[in-house]
Amino acid sequence: MRVPWWALALPAAALVAPTNAPRPPSRRCAETPPGRDGARWQPPKQKKRRWTPPSKRGDKGDAPPVADAAADLAREAAGIEAGAVVADPRASLVALPRGATGVEWGTDLSFVGVYVRALLPGGAAEQSGAVAPGDQLVAIDGDAVFDATFDAAMARLAAVDAEARLEFFRGDRTELLAAVGRSQAAPGAATITVDDRGERREIVVEAGANLRDALVKDGIDVYRGTTAWTNCAGHQMCGTCIVDVVGGAAATNRKSNDEEGTLNLQGCEPSCRLSCVTFVYGDVEVRVRPDRDGGFFGSATSGSAW
Repeated sequence: MRVPWWALALPAAALVAPTNAPRPPSRRCAETPPGRDGARWQPPKQKKRRWTPPSKRGDKGDAPPVADAAADLAREAAGIEAGAVVADPRASLVALPRGATGVEWGTDLSFVGVYVRALLPGGAAEQSGAVAPGDQLVAIDGDAVFDATFDAAMARLAAVDAEARLEFFRGDRTELLAAVGRSQAAPGAATITVDDRGERREIVVEAGANLRDALVKDGIDVYRGTTAWTNCAGHQMCGTCIVDVVGGAAATNRKSNDEEGTLNLQGCEPSCRLSCVTFVYGDVEVRVRPDRDGGFFGSATSGSAW
């Protein structure tokens, strides 16, 4: 037998493996220790438990809240005596400091009615414990504002002295209108009077309809020149569907900062709107393809060239 050269430098004892050296455990044995009988250890099986209702388990759980008619009547009477507008146990009167109510107000696209969108952490409304997100603003110092526009309600709130006595309703707007004896108004009709280069026509749509969609559906062109083929088809990307709302602007949604900036770049009049982001809630009069100082959006003369 040939001995490798490196083995010649080792002592003889190093070339003989010890017979009493323990064998290292295999990876399988290390990960799964054997049981008492030497078989492979298996984790105990979990017994599946089937869910049973509380009545069959023996515990009855939390009892449902019991309506206290006397307490509700007492709250209603106290609210009426304090000058509340809504005689309902879900209504509450809260005194909050003017200018620091701690409420973030909200409204819908109709801009009619005001609700609590959020509470500022640590604000007066949150500390009162009587106001929650989603509550409807009913009245300010006894003046009903539940059917007022958002701007009118905020103007009334700004007119109070040091402290505002606010009335809130815990529920949605449909429930509030039912509590005051009104029904949710069904979507009514709105008339769009269109001036197309001297030719006038009227379009009747449902309240809340999109202005551009209504005009295009009736065959009215809202684009100028080549933008009739290069527009974004109402996806709020090109800024070319400009119309001039010459009447009934209050019956449309509010103009956003993005829309205002896009129109200003094109030298439009303050009454101009992008029809793709304009919604009609009442009778309006519009003039399509109005003249303006700048060119169409993206052209060199509009101040927004690519």
